[in-house]
Amino acid sequence: MRIIGWRLEGSFPNEAKVIVAVAPHTSNIDFLLTVVVIWSLGIKASFLAKQSLFQFPLGIIMSAFGGIPVDRGSPQGLVEQMTEQFDSQSELILGITPEGTRSDVVHWKRGFALIACAAKVPVLPAVLNYKTKLVRFDRLISTLDDAEQIVRAVQEAAVTGASRKR
Repeated sequence: MRIIGWRLEGSFPNEAKVIVAVAPHTSNIDFLLTVVVIWSLGIKASFLAKQSLFQFPLGIIMSAFGGIPVDRGSPQGLVEQMTEQFDSQSELILGITPEGTRSDVVHWKRGFALIACAAKVPVLPAVLNYKTKLVRFDRLISTLDDAEQIVRAVQEAAVTGASRKR
């Protein structure tokens, strides 16, 4: 992280299963930055990405880094599929970008929160601040009975983190 001028703030929880909500998602560089963070923490993580990114030859790299392809045109069943993934594995760290796109959006996709509620897996907001070159882990969200509240908490963490100065 120091080599590329970035730093981490906060701590990654000692949880076998967690959904990491990475926000804001504004650049293709987010993926590379996330890989560097994962390597620096020494963890194995998975992520959801649009199915088209899994075409040869990029698909080999995406799968090697833990990618799970998603057909964004057919959201039916994703929550159930990911709940089964969490239930069937003793450890799973899943990174998701709640906006679902690099474009500015008013309403975030709430799939990550629905997965968290259904699978009973806590959510860790991870906020990227390109101005200060900081990746900040916010407080772990363990109250999993209201998907809308989870989305609001992650949005609040992202807004607060994006406005922080060094």
